[in-house]
Amino acid sequence: MLTPWSMNVQTIATDAEQVKRRVTDVWAVLHALGLADGATVMSWRGTEGGIEAAKLGHDVVMTPGSHCYFDHYQSRGSKEPIAIGGYTPLEKVYGFEPVPAVLTETEKKYIKGAQANVWTEYILTNAHCEYMVNPRMAALAEVLWTQPEIKNTDDFLRRIQLHFNWYEAKNISFSKSLYQVTFSVSPGVPDNSILMLSLDANASLGDIRYTLDGSAPKVGSLKYKNALTIKTSCTLRCALFKDGKQMGEELQRELYVSKSTNKSLRFTEGPSKYYSFGGGFTLINGVKASLPRVNDEWLGWSGKDMEAISDLGKEETISEVRVGFLKEELNWIYMPSLVEVYVSKDGNTFTKVAEMNANQLNNLSREVSIKF
Repeated sequence: MLTPWSMNVQTIATDAEQVKRRVTDVWAVLHALGLADGATVMSWRGTEGGIEAAKLGHDVVMTPGSHCYFDHYQSRGSKEPIAIGGYTPLEKVYGFEPVPAVLTETEKKYIKGAQANVWTEYILTNAHCEYMVNPRMAALAEVLWTQPEIKNTDDFLRRIQLHFNWYEAKNISFSKSLYQVTFSVSPGVPDNSILMLSLDANASLGDIRYTLDGSAPKVGSLKYKNALTIKTSCTLRCALFKDGKQMGEELQRELYVSKSTNKSLRFTEGPSKYYSFGGGFTLINGVKASLPRVNDEWLGWSGKDMEAISDLGKEETISEVRVGFLKEELNWIYMPSLVEVYVSKDGNTFTKVAEMNANQLNNLSREVSIKF
């Protein structure tokens, strides 16, 4: 039996044939519902739909959201223009391989190329659109005309920096996010009250200089070499330097070490698969999620209550719980209707000590302090 969607695809194909159109583009979301002969599949929900279509003999254009959506953020910098979300830096685009290795040589011939996408509900000017596209489009172009075995990230980054001069000469907006230092936090070993802070940038672009006392990084600041041990709250400030010059935007983040930092945390119901990156550690890693939103710093629940249980490992005196919430109603992200705090001495019997209702929450900023 044909579903309404697959019947529509068949009808489109018939109409196209009648007007002598040779190709029907069908997004992969419709693929499982039935395709007309000769349909070309646009694989955007990952590459799996494209792989399946190629195995069935359909032409495929790879355009996965993970690598080809240029309306996603390309930097974690605080000065980035607002975007729909996501995080797709330049080097990730350059690392994209549109022809999956799992296909046979015959099946690979059905992969016709890749496509970048820019959805403009958050993009209001041509300059903003140019900024989102460049230089990621150059990276994708090189991916498509270069054989995988001769791709070289360091060489590409060297040449793209020269290409920046062309953008400037033509008055084209572009991002210099390749100079942005990135960071990650992991559990410390062996003391679980310690965090390990890692900084990263391509070594060919310069050295990372950092401070933890809130002062601005300079050429003479400490040079990052290995992961840093974080035992107390501090302010990280770092940037990339080369030949005595700061190359990109400074990264600044507050790191908070509290009684719950890096302690045991579990959920009665896990977060939505679309907002689950990092798991429970995301809530106890000492990092306050930033704006603009990057999805791997937030957890989200859909259709279920969120209930988190933190085990401090021993009896502690506590008088305040701080938690952050995100409100982006354009993206169907809402504040909770109620927040309740319970405490327990044995992990079995809990006593309610505080609550905040929707009216109270809506009058507060995204960081909520609940005292009791």
